[in-house]
Amino acid sequence: MKLRKSLIALAALPLFVISCDKQELPYDLEGVTHTFGISVDKVTTADLLLGAGTTDGNYKVALSVPEHMGDYTTYFKEAELLCVYTPADGSGVKSAVAATGIKNLPCEVTIDMVALCENLGIAAPAIGDKMQFTTNIIHKDGTVVPGWTETMGFNFMNPTFASFSYATYSAAAPLDVALYEGLNGKTIKFTESLGTSGQASYGALVTLLTEDEITEAGVVKAGFTAADYIGLKLTYNWYGFGVNCNYCIFINKKDYSVSAPTQIVGDVSADIILNVIFGVNYGPGNFEFDGFIGELDTQTNVLMFQHAAYVNVSAGTASFGADAYKIEFGEEL
Repeated sequence: MKLRKSLIALAALPLFVISCDKQELPYDLEGVTHTFGISVDKVTTADLLLGAGTTDGNYKVALSVPEHMGDYTTYFKEAELLCVYTPADGSGVKSAVAATGIKNLPCEVTIDMVALCENLGIAAPAIGDKMQFTTNIIHKDGTVVPGWTETMGFNFMNPTFASFSYATYSAAAPLDVALYEGLNGKTIKFTESLGTSGQASYGALVTLLTEDEITEAGVVKAGFTAADYIGLKLTYNWYGFGVNCNYCIFINKKDYSVSAPTQIVGDVSADIILNVIFGVNYGPGNFEFDGFIGELDTQTNVLMFQHAAYVNVSAGTASFGADAYKIEFGEEL
């Protein structure tokens, strides 16, 4: 397996830290624009889903500046709320400004869906369509820092010192809550490494989590309660390593978002570390999965997402890299 070979090659290298008295950047800082980022979140007391075939609704977003952005007031003039529209078939992604003249932060912005759809050249959202909201930042000297472009994609891609968010609205089919809450004790189809030579599918046993467990996981967003979530623990043999991983994901019943925190999903014995993964005796360790925020396709009951995985041992941490995953909740095995 490609994944195993990569880790074995990594394990052959000694683990050490390099320090330098002077670090040189690969580019000249002169001419680099100093700016900041703005997080955009849904206002949970307003509508959380797009209406399919209509522009009716009450849509509001909250704009805020994450910590550690420094003093931006000396150069900041105003911001624009930018909508990135993706049709159901994924083609023809385009953008339009949804609001202008945003000068005071933090703030809430009401979205005029009629005007926005006119600017996008559509009559109304259709089932499967998605609207994501970010910001363009305009400096006092006229410099415009775009939140998204067709060639660049989204700007402000979550540096380690700050957390940015983009409000995502979808026109979705109703969530079949009974299907998900009825999965307890059943086995569903789980696929990893989508589109690669290491792609593998197998069964994942589902355990329904309690409201207390959902609260303890720390995934409940402001404006929601644990009762607004479906928590599912998926137990499966990750890549056939012989380790039963317990991976918890959480579905928001109101806005259909799906999230998972960074979590330790299973302990790894010294024997597996030696004979299966590294070929070196590092002793026992554990598997760790990065968190993710995704969106459930309520028409197909399929979740697709990406995250990175790691193995932690006494000598340090090795990464498996990021992979694409698919969970088919309607496919019982």
